[in-house]
Amino acid sequence: MNARLPRLAAGAALFALLVATLAPFALLIVFSLRSHLSIIVDFWELPIDPLWANYRRAFEVVRTSIFHSLFVCFVTVIGAVLLGSLSGYAFARHRFPLKNTLFLLLIGVLAIPSLLTIVPLYSIIVKAGLTDSYWGLILPYISGTQLLGILLCRTFFESLPEELFEAARIDGGGELYLYSRIAVQLSVPILVTVGIVTFLSVYNDYLWPAIVLKEQHRTFTMAAVSLNTAGRQDIGLSFAGYVIGSVPTVAVILLGMKYYIDGMVAGAVKA
Repeated sequence: MNARLPRLAAGAALFALLVATLAPFALLIVFSLRSHLSIIVDFWELPIDPLWANYRRAFEVVRTSIFHSLFVCFVTVIGAVLLGSLSGYAFARHRFPLKNTLFLLLIGVLAIPSLLTIVPLYSIIVKAGLTDSYWGLILPYISGTQLLGILLCRTFFESLPEELFEAARIDGGGELYLYSRIAVQLSVPILVTVGIVTFLSVYNDYLWPAIVLKEQHRTFTMAAVSLNTAGRQDIGLSFAGYVIGSVPTVAVILLGMKYYIDGMVAGAVKA
């Protein structure tokens, strides 16, 4: 019995963590099916008569903004994964002047809080004439999120056997062939991991879109905030919008979870 106590304690702790993790999601769904008044009057009441109209009204508000966010995320993920893997391949498989110095500078950039870069970055976007355009979001997002891809891809590409690349060179393969047919194909979990992290960070960002975009081009986070402004507060409507907006993120995580776990494990082992 004493030997089983540690396992029972670990199981109880994991169960408690699971409940603590899922409880907010359960409350989110419950509140999304209730009216604002019923939530104020009785916080813990269950939705005996679910108010499905909250989802219809919320969808009318956020549907366009969700597509805006998905477009920005799609282009950003492609750019970040492509540039991050190309740069990581160059750092891992080639020698050039100041290679280590440049890589250390990239790591140093990761340590800079993003809030410190907002003013100079906005000044650049204004001078480039990219305000109120999706490229005003996409280009800064790609430049910032590709750093994680460079770090992970460089670490993974360095661990690949040199014999694979030498054999391909003997067969007449060029650098593009080595990159696309060897490095990329062996690093799919890493690339998917970078893509998922990039998607989630871009999709959930509110501050930068609120600075760059106007109302007609707003992203999901901007629309979600507009559901619960001080002038028309409606908790049930807002939570319904959050549930609808979370569908793309849940879908991305579920579809890429296997590769994400493999990528994190591979990155930990290779590092």
